[in-house]
Amino acid sequence: MPIILDANLLVALVSGDPRGDQVSRSLLSWIDQEVDLHAPELAKYEVANALTRLIVGNAFPADRAEEAWNDLLILPITYHALRNAPRVIEISLELNRQSAYDAAYLDLAESLNAELYTLDGPLYRNATAQGFNIQLLQ
Repeated sequence: MPIILDANLLVALVSGDPRGDQVSRSLLSWIDQEVDLHAPELAKYEVANALTRLIVGNAFPADRAEEAWNDLLILPITYHALRNAPRVIEISLELNRQSAYDAAYLDLAESLNAELYTLDGPLYRNATAQGFNIQLLQ
């Protein structure tokens, strides 16, 4: 079964977040098992945004941004453009969210019959309650 990666996994992987080691172990395992890894194109913007915020907050050195970005680019992740905005909006409303970002990941998981992996506990609980195929990486 394919796996959809939430951007928070990618941020944790390259930012020095303590959860990065667990993300790294999971990614290596999936790659070894030849699992297809996917993410919406949005994930790249979310990672860039998170790194920017970390740099501005002095939690990540600006001179490591390019290295972090290059580390992400070598991962075998297939990125997907938004294909079904009406379904993303529908999912957002089901989750009672004012943002379509999380719904873009869930929509991709639905369309690829895949599992979404995240570090976001509230998203996990909310989406699970709505019947979505999502896993919390701990």
